[in-house]
Amino acid sequence: MTSVSAKCGQVKRRLKANEPLKGEVLEFALSVIGGGTDDLLDGIARKLRAGQQLTEYEYHVFVEVILLHVRLAARARAREEQEDKPSGSL
Repeated sequence: MTSVSAKCGQVKRRLKANEPLKGEVLEFALSVIGGGTDDLLDGIARKLRAGQQLTEYEYHVFVEVILLHVRLAARARAREEQEDKPSGSL
């Protein structure tokens, strides 16, 4: 299973290279955006589905804010799970 950080990296690299997102990468990107009612996020999702290039602002919001937040949240969850596991020592 690919880590959340790796998936975020795949999305970022493809968008930076102006490549359309496809398959699992597109599905992951859309799942990060969610199904909210925000016009900006709705527009980003529409463009990702259509394979269109994001504006500079949309790219910044999605890649440098949302994906970064997703990576940090995944790292924090992993750290919490690690702390919750018994150490195995007496």
